[in-house]
Amino acid sequence: MKRLTKALPYLLALVILVGIPALAIWGIRTFFLYISAVPKELGAALVAGIATILVATLTVMIGRYFERKKELDALYRDKKTEIYDKFLTKFFSITGGDSEAEEENPDLAAFMREFTRTLILWSGPGVINAFLAWKEHLTKGVPDAQTMFLTEDLLRAIREDLRHSNSGLKKGFFARIYLREGRLFVAATQRNPNTTLAELAEMEKLLSLGEGRQSDQAKAASRA
Repeated sequence: MKRLTKALPYLLALVILVGIPALAIWGIRTFFLYISAVPKELGAALVAGIATILVATLTVMIGRYFERKKELDALYRDKKTEIYDKFLTKFFSITGGDSEAEEENPDLAAFMREFTRTLILWSGPGVINAFLAWKEHLTKGVPDAQTMFLTEDLLRAIREDLRHSNSGLKKGFFARIYLREGRLFVAATQRNPNTTLAELAEMEKLLSLGEGRQSDQAKAASRA
């Protein structure tokens, strides 16, 4: 009796696995036999009607399934975000990060911790990788052309994560926005990709001196 009780779930599962496909095959075979026995016009109309009902039913069922799945995903995401946010907030408050940077600029260090936390929670892999490349280069302590271009890559990744197109944004667009002599920077980096911002500042100074001399010469010529 005990053996039969233990075996009963397996027997039931076997009956279901074998019975349902067999029943489906029998139903389909019976349906086609019936269709073949009725006039073609009636059979075609009957097949079309059943197909319409099946397609409509499947469409509604699949639509409701994905709608429900989307609601559950949103619910779980909100809950998981809350849990992960608490963990990351505590984690970054304990680890602190770069103690030297903390002493030099505590406000910036606190901001970077907060930004890193939210970056992990909400940003796509493109933004995270661009941020890491930008941050690692900044730790070298020598602002150069690569600093500007990595900042530009980060901005591009942020725009892409926001579903904005970067089409038409040429390399050096950030330098032209941020620097006073953006065109000079782009031209200098074409000649020397390792141009530093200090060297660029010297170029800007020389350019300003040259423009000043030309202005003085023009004034002198107009007075003469």
